[in-house]
Amino acid sequence: MIPRVVLAAAAVVLLLAPWPAPLSLAGAATLVGAAVAVWAVRAPGSLAPLVLLATAVVSWLSAVPDPGLARIAAFAAAGYAVHSAAAISAAVPAGAPVGATLLWRWVGQTLAVLVIGWSLVAMTALVAGLPGSAGLVIVGMLAAVTFVALPAVVVRRGRP
Repeated sequence: MIPRVVLAAAAVVLLLAPWPAPLSLAGAATLVGAAVAVWAVRAPGSLAPLVLLATAVVSWLSAVPDPGLARIAAFAAAGYAVHSAAAISAAVPAGAPVGATLLWRWVGQTLAVLVIGWSLVAMTALVAGLPGSAGLVIVGMLAAVTFVALPAVVVRRGRP
C-alpha cells in the first residue's frame, strides 16, 4: 500500500511541477496525466506509468520556458519516484503488506539514486555554466549512461 501512496503523491508533484496554464497544450496534457495517474496507481505493472511520465514531459516541455535548477531537480525526483514506486507496486500485490526490510531497501535505493543524480546535475551545472545548455545535457547523459551501465556490467560479470 505504501508504494502506491508514494506513486500517487509523486504523480501529483510530477504533474503540478510545470504549473501549466489551464487552457493550453500543457494544461490538456496535465489533465490527461491526471487520468493516467489514477490508472497507474490501479495498474502499476501496465503501460500507465510510462504514459504518465510521457504526458508529464510533454507538459513540462510545453509549459516551462526557463526552469531553475531546483525546479529541474524536483521534476526529475518526482519522475524517478513515479518509476521506482510503480516498479515496486507492480511486484507487490495491491492488498499485501510490504515488509519493513523491503521497504527500507527500496527507500534507500531510491534516495541513493536521487542523491547521485542531483550531484551529477550540480557538477555538470558548475562545469557547463548555465542550466539547460548543450554541454550540460551531453555531460549529464554520458554520466547517466555510465552510472547505469557500469554497475549492470559489473553485476552481470560477477554472476556465474
